[in-house]
Amino acid sequence: MRVTHQMITEQTTANLSRSITRLLALQNQMSSGRRLSRPSDDPVAVTRDLSYRTTIKTVEQYQGNISSATTQLNTIEQSLGSISNLLVRARELATSLADDVYDATARAGAAEEARDLFEQVLQAGNVQSEGRYLLSGHLTRNQAFLSVPGGVMYQGDSGLVYSQIETSSKVPINLIGSDVLLESLYTLGGDFDLNRGISAATELADLHQGAGIDQSVGILQFTDVNANLTVGVDVSGATTIDDVINAVSTQLTAGGMTGVDVQVSPAGNALRVAVTDDPTVVGTTRLENLNGGAGVDMVNARFRITSDSGVPSVAIDLSGAQTVDDVITAVNTQLSAAGVNNVTLDIDPSGTAFRLRDTNGTPLGLRIDDFDGESTAQDLGLRGYVNDELVGTDLEPQKVITIDENGPGETTAADLGILGTFQQSLDGTDLDPQLTLTTPVSELKSSIGLSLGTIRLTQGDTFAIVDLAPATTVGDIITRINNSGLDVQASLNSDQTGIQVVPTDTSKSLTIVDEDATGTATVLGVKGSPDLLGNMLLLIDALENNDQKMISEMIGAFEEGSNHILDSRASVGANIRRMESTSSRLDEFSLSVTRLLSEIEDADIIKVTTQLATQQNVYQAALNATARVLMPSLVDFIQ
Repeated sequence: MRVTHQMITEQTTANLSRSITRLLALQNQMSSGRRLSRPSDDPVAVTRDLSYRTTIKTVEQYQGNISSATTQLNTIEQSLGSISNLLVRARELATSLADDVYDATARAGAAEEARDLFEQVLQAGNVQSEGRYLLSGHLTRNQAFLSVPGGVMYQGDSGLVYSQIETSSKVPINLIGSDVLLESLYTLGGDFDLNRGISAATELADLHQGAGIDQSVGILQFTDVNANLTVGVDVSGATTIDDVINAVSTQLTAGGMTGVDVQVSPAGNALRVAVTDDPTVVGTTRLENLNGGAGVDMVNARFRITSDSGVPSVAIDLSGAQTVDDVITAVNTQLSAAGVNNVTLDIDPSGTAFRLRDTNGTPLGLRIDDFDGESTAQDLGLRGYVNDELVGTDLEPQKVITIDENGPGETTAADLGILGTFQQSLDGTDLDPQLTLTTPVSELKSSIGLSLGTIRLTQGDTFAIVDLAPATTVGDIITRINNSGLDVQASLNSDQTGIQVVPTDTSKSLTIVDEDATGTATVLGVKGSPDLLGNMLLLIDALENNDQKMISEMIGAFEEGSNHILDSRASVGANIRRMESTSSRLDEFSLSVTRLLSEIEDADIIKVTTQLATQQNVYQAALNATARVLMPSLVDFIQ
């Protein structure tokens, strides 16, 4: 191919243009310090550059969110701290004013401080930041709490405000005011026991809070210890307390055991087994049961059988004797061993005393005496001259009854509360019958019954006076409270021992107090308030009315309130710590991304300087070479 002068000129011009373009690019990098000026410089690197810049902007937004959220949470935490301190003071006030040393005047003065504490708690609950109420949920323009006659109302909603602190992480930055100050700290009547008693009609299935009694075999073993008589009583078919009483009476009589009576105990919550002392003794009657349970002097356990002439003379040793038969055997054996014939001890036919008989043709002229300072013979009723027969004094045995299970693993007697050995009477253990809706009011308070009157329920800005006097059953009481028109729900408590009342609207404080002198709310165990603000109002009223008992009850309520506020503070504190941890992590992440961005955007000055010097040399060399090839005028022009 023929190379023309024009072709050389064009090629040289193009090469010089590219060379100077490269030189210009290097000069731009040197002066700006940036490797990228436009997308065409490095399309792939520019794409990564834009991604890194977007990431950094997003992190900056998250950091801004964290800063704002942390400020808000710190404000809430400080408010909760103030409330906690106020509750500590309220508890101190209740503790000191519950003491007997204070009178009505002192308590009335303290009521003013209690009211001031209440107002400060409300103020702390209405905490604001930048004109927004922080405890009002989503309704941040509404004041969270409003004090109304008789109570407090929450004006916010239950909405949580979240702050985005990471791509897939949101943190709540507010608290719901009603959860903080109107949350139920405990249930009114939740652990109260109305102490239902028992009656003849009480179902066995209701005993022991509905667990009933063991009737798988259902046999009780009654033992008359004196008479050595045991009778089994079958209660497996009984369904009521009356059935048990009738079964015991009928079957003991049929078994020959008399003088044992089962009835409802005077306490009204258990069975009582009472016995009538049997005037007769038998061989198995224990010595400690004689003389009305006073027993026999067994310190030295001896007495003398002698005569006026001193012959015979026998010291009777009763060591180890425990029963009437033991005494008879010891006396007869020792008399015979001493050569005293035809003199024997037995039980008098009346069954009430010992009898010593001398059946010799000519009585031996015996008498029975105690050793000095002892009373064994006297306690056995055997002091005096025998002649042909000495009938002792009445031994007055005390009846001893043992009630036991029929066999191993059975619990019928224990379940009925009458397991054990006793004299005279046994008051059984509390049978703890389960409360039901049909339980008569007369069976409450261990069958003493309750005298009911009126109670006052105040919820926020509304109240109701409920008359419970006409109620005859537990169900009647519950129905009347539920028909009060307020947002409350009365029911049997979880243990089925009493009545509980819970608010169904937690946006209002709730208090329940006695309305008349019957003290109905108190005896039902529902007096008080489940929420913190309600308890503060009750403290004010108790101080103003010099109600020392109510003041004392507030102590526990403020302890619960303090613990609840502490839990809320812990929740806020955890979110603050999470913010701080996230912020620190985002700082490190932003630094890493910035470093990557720098690696893409920033020019390597040393490298660019070297390349620029090289490119300048290349360009200068190209000009020199071109000057030799092209005409001077053209080369000069290009230069």
